[in-house]
Amino acid sequence: MKKITFLSLLLLACVTLCGAPKIILKLDDLGVTENKCSCKLTLDYLIKKNIKASYGIIADRLDNTAKATLQPYLDAKNKKGENMVEMWHHGLDHKRPEFRETSYEYQKEHFDRATQIICSALGIKLHTFGAPFNAVDSVTYRVIAGDPDFKVVFFAKPEYRYSKKITYLNNRVSIEQGTGNILFDQFIKDYEQKKGNYNDYIVLQAHPNKWTKTELDELDKIIEYLQNEGCEFVLPYEYVNSITK
Repeated sequence: MKKITFLSLLLLACVTLCGAPKIILKLDDLGVTENKCSCKLTLDYLIKKNIKASYGIIADRLDNTAKATLQPYLDAKNKKGENMVEMWHHGLDHKRPEFRETSYEYQKEHFDRATQIICSALGIKLHTFGAPFNAVDSVTYRVIAGDPDFKVVFFAKPEYRYSKKITYLNNRVSIEQGTGNILFDQFIKDYEQKKGNYNDYIVLQAHPNKWTKTELDELDKIIEYLQNEGCEFVLPYEYVNSITK
């Protein structure tokens, strides 16, 4: 009887672990000027915690010190030799409107200029896009589809989806009450409401450019809770590659 009980519990634990959603940290508004990175505190913290995270770069907030400042994070690997950080396209100037209710020519210019600036400054290719304020329209996805390097888009309304070659990540759980105000209680409330519907992945969006230790303590509680749930933290492009192969 004890053997059956043990095996049952073991099976239940395995199912729970295997069924836990992947977690994608979408951290917005990274910039680098004069060797100072707006998200340094969070980058250092998550690398030390061995947690993968992705950061949205605003192209106009990079200067010629960006590569030297960010290279250690771009090079960071976990014990499996996997990248710890993904940088993604978060617009050219982050002004409203940028990717909503503007012309195709305007959006394409902003998208292409930002891509060129970021790739040139950091010596990388970009594969993921997230609009400032998550504000997009159908034109935006026509623009993105024109660049074959882009495979991932955060928070796209179904009616705006333009290309089957792009994966749209929409399973969002809120961890902030107001921009930058991360709260564990807010996360628990939203997570418990949505986790039954989000079995494959969850995106947690936050704005760490003004975080202090207080906000990181809240993030730490969220990370611990999700790890206890059996969740694994992954990068957006990494996750999309894993489901499209």
